[in-house]
Amino acid sequence: SFISERRQMVAFDVMLSVGMIFANAGLLGVHSYKIQQFGDLEHDYINPTDFASGLNNMWWWECGLQGIHTVLSFVSMARHLLHIQLLKFSINLLYVGYLAYRTSTGTHKVDASTVFKGEFANKMKGKYLAGLGLVSVCFLLNLLALRLAMGDENDH
Repeated sequence: SFISERRQMVAFDVMLSVGMIFANAGLLGVHSYKIQQFGDLEHDYINPTDFASGLNNMWWWECGLQGIHTVLSFVSMARHLLHIQLLKFSINLLYVGYLAYRTSTGTHKVDASTVFKGEFANKMKGKYLAGLGLVSVCFLLNLLALRLAMGDENDH
């Protein structure tokens, strides 16, 4: 009975890790799309209106995926208070706070009329690359958590 309970716990941890990896992969896709759209804009493949519309539509996908990822990180942290889970949850909570701040202040919307202003390009590049870096770190932490959960199964 103990072995089957242990296997159920490990199976839940593995499913939780896989869920976080899928949510995180979606976030990587969102951030990659933003960078790709910015590159297309810089090379005049798309116009500012299409650029702004595409990024404004991706905002809610990013918020939804980040919310799912944060909830799963919280569940993971609640089950095993390890440094890796605490780090993942802290990163996710900070990023959700940042998204909530941008949503509440209305700064999440891209205005097509400001696209070619000098400060816009530098500010957006920094935000997009920082977001991609943050999501990439979380992705690596999720892979490590999955490996640790699978290692637990192999050890018992």
